[in-house]
Amino acid sequence: MTAHKHFKALVRERMIKTGESYTSARRQLLRNSTDTPAAQGRSSHTPGSIPAAVALQVLLNAAGWRDSATGQPVGEALAFGVAGGIGIGVAQFFYEKADFASLFFAGRHAWHDDEVFLRAGLERLGGAIECSETGSAKAADANLRKALSEGKPCIAFVDMACLPHRAMPQQYQGGGYHIVVVYEIDDARGIARIGDVADEPIEIALADLAKARARIAKFKNRVISLKPGAAAPKSDIGGAIRAGLAACHAGLVTPAIRGQGKMFTLAGLASLGERMADSTDADRWERVFGDGHRLWSALTGMHDYIENYGTGGGLCRPMFAEFLADAAARLKQSSLGALSERYRAIGGMWTELSRAALPEGVAAFRDARERFAQRAEAIASGDSEGLRAAWERIATLQVGAKEAFPLSAADAADLRRSLQQRVRALHREEVAAHAALGDVLAKLG
Repeated sequence: MTAHKHFKALVRERMIKTGESYTSARRQLLRNSTDTPAAQGRSSHTPGSIPAAVALQVLLNAAGWRDSATGQPVGEALAFGVAGGIGIGVAQFFYEKADFASLFFAGRHAWHDDEVFLRAGLERLGGAIECSETGSAKAADANLRKALSEGKPCIAFVDMACLPHRAMPQQYQGGGYHIVVVYEIDDARGIARIGDVADEPIEIALADLAKARARIAKFKNRVISLKPGAAAPKSDIGGAIRAGLAACHAGLVTPAIRGQGKMFTLAGLASLGERMADSTDADRWERVFGDGHRLWSALTGMHDYIENYGTGGGLCRPMFAEFLADAAARLKQSSLGALSERYRAIGGMWTELSRAALPEGVAAFRDARERFAQRAEAIASGDSEGLRAAWERIATLQVGAKEAFPLSAADAADLRRSLQQRVRALHREEVAAHAALGDVLAKLG
């Protein structure tokens, strides 16, 4: 616990020095940490930033796999990149009768399907996945225990909003698609120990875990583990890196969900930019988000999804930049190093967009920023009380925005135009970086 508090203090110190969000500062410190139990081989629990990448990392390292280049446990950035790295998801939702609108961003490859991401990453490294599904509660429990029977962790698909330690408002249940690592079951105490990107493992009642696993019907209580006796990764993982980069390149321009068109491609980012101001589109922001509580939802969503929602900050781009820098050294390709710097800069642009969405000079927006940071810190530290307090304050601010939006109509229009310019600039940089990635892949062959 003392070490845990010390780490939180280090994150806060870095935030003050660099101006980074809690999420970004924590990611940097985790990346450079050598004194965690996982890094020293004393525990299979690994804290991290991007849930599916951390889960993949934990499975690999718990099975005894080691980075062939360094002999060290596989890092999150390597696991992330081999599984496909970055992606793009941009969507706005509007229910006029309910007076509800929201804005969504995603930054991971195959963000809509954790199984696809995990399976690809394991197979590219020469491993094999075992996946079980069932609609029966009894069989679901048996499948979980079987997956844990060799003493190795497994991955359970859950509804985040049903996890007590996440302390989410009840109305989010049924839509919190998520995964956690399950380390072990303690029947004597009626609990399971799980990993949920937090600094330490979390204990959850078996009944609560069962509820979270069953809540989203399409998951069918899904459990994923490594096949027993899976071999160590290939001694040369260059092929896995190239395959991950190729999947990333294709995914950025290929619709992730059939029938959704360009909404989940880089072209969708361009469409968003067009709708944000001075548009005649049916989905223009003036109509969908207006100048009141619906605009509040768009601005807070833009900030939160980009910086905090399982991205490690900067919509996953800084994590991808880390992977590219590593790949450049492994494959001796300076062009990958240059691309790493490019994506690091793009990640900074995404972070600046998230900050610009909630201007520091407006008290209500500044308060919202602080509550999102509080929530991110509480998630990382497993502080359920802090989470509840953050959620309650966020809800209060939303109600306040409905009663009296903190910007005039003219100021709201100016903010939309300012954000529009940032989104357009981001689209240009993303498209150019995607083309550069294609050039690199052509050189790699």
